[in-house]
Amino acid sequence: MPAMSSACTVSSNSPQSRGGYTLVELLLAAAIALGVMAAAATLFALFGRTASQSQATVELGDRMRSTAWRLRQDLAGVTSDLRPWTEPEEDAGYFELVEGPKTDADAAHDTDRLDADTDDILLFTTRTTGGPFVGRYGSNTLESPVAEVAWFCRPSASQPVAGTTLYDLHRRHLLVAAYVGLAPFSTGNNSIPFVSWPDFYGSYDLSCRRSGGRLYPNSLGDLTKRENRFWHGLSGTTSAAAFPYPLETATLDGATFIGTAREGEDVVLTNLIAFDLRVFDPEVPAKTLAGTTVYPGDPGYPSATATSPQSLGGYVDLGWAGGTVTSGTQSFPPAGKTPLGSAGIKVVNNTTAAAELTTSGTGFRTYDTWSRHYEFNGINEDGDTKTDEGIDGFDDDTDNIADDKDESETSPPYPVPLRGLEVRIRCYEPTSRQVRQVTIRHTFLSK
Repeated sequence: MPAMSSACTVSSNSPQSRGGYTLVELLLAAAIALGVMAAAATLFALFGRTASQSQATVELGDRMRSTAWRLRQDLAGVTSDLRPWTEPEEDAGYFELVEGPKTDADAAHDTDRLDADTDDILLFTTRTTGGPFVGRYGSNTLESPVAEVAWFCRPSASQPVAGTTLYDLHRRHLLVAAYVGLAPFSTGNNSIPFVSWPDFYGSYDLSCRRSGGRLYPNSLGDLTKRENRFWHGLSGTTSAAAFPYPLETATLDGATFIGTAREGEDVVLTNLIAFDLRVFDPEVPAKTLAGTTVYPGDPGYPSATATSPQSLGGYVDLGWAGGTVTSGTQSFPPAGKTPLGSAGIKVVNNTTAAAELTTSGTGFRTYDTWSRHYEFNGINEDGDTKTDEGIDGFDDDTDNIADDKDESETSPPYPVPLRGLEVRIRCYEPTSRQVRQVTIRHTFLSK
């Protein structure tokens, strides 16, 4: 028999074990991980930036609401009847609104057109509707239920946006207390020696007038007179301005507003691009632009379509129709213009005397409750040959009527009631690059 073979065949396809990942595989895995981490970081950064922007916008909204509330409280306590003239004996104080040449329709004052109406000024006396006003009095504080308040804008010391100008909104209040009874006013016949307004305002939030080299606390009756008010031609250290005691608008953009070191404490809002004061004109014609009602001072008003039937009445810039200042009350308002839309009346009848209240700036218009004491103070304000001719008992203008209104030595710039006020406060938020606006409206019909 043939012999059988006992040899066994072994397969050469048995599995082999591996020692680890190759370098290429590790690099690929690392790249994928880094990509995932970068995407996650981008998302986290986006979420963080969005949260930061949202927080900044919320905080701005809170500050604007707080500012609007404070302004509403001030306006609610206005002490003066907004029907010029005002008698000092009424002890009613004053109300003054200054409309600068800037408007919302002319925002080309900065390269990116953010800056709009930032040169309006509001000054008035107000009585608190809650707790008393509190102000600095040397190293102590003083309280009063009445204050003289000024609202205005000045360029911010720090500008966060290149190519534009952002503003700070200031609110300065000075306590009205005719008799203080505390040192240093408790001696010297309720007065102190005058050194300079910057020196005084840096230490005292007290409304004072200057007389004979001394400072005396104001009453509401004293403040009816322009010469006794805050910021009215009295900021010099040696001399005072003459009638009509202009508001020193030139100091708005200056480095030393009244020279006071208190500016930072009085800032109520930052990053402002508009503080637009508008008066209610019952005769202004409204127009329609893209389905929206617009008024003079609004962008697009000149080319907008007149409403049909004609709609009258709205909030507009004082002196919106332009023109020149009227000389004398007989020709006021000029033909084709409303009283509040005109440039107003010269505050003296003599055409060679001062024409406007804000002599340091052109294009400014002023609404002022005015003081009738200019008609019987024994001073020749209009610079002619007669004094106080509006009450002298003679027919000085030969119209067969003695002491009529056209013989008055002076005149309110707008001798008509002010029925309502609108204030538009607009801010730019640099973090989110958003613009926010709050609008306050106040009526004076009850006054």
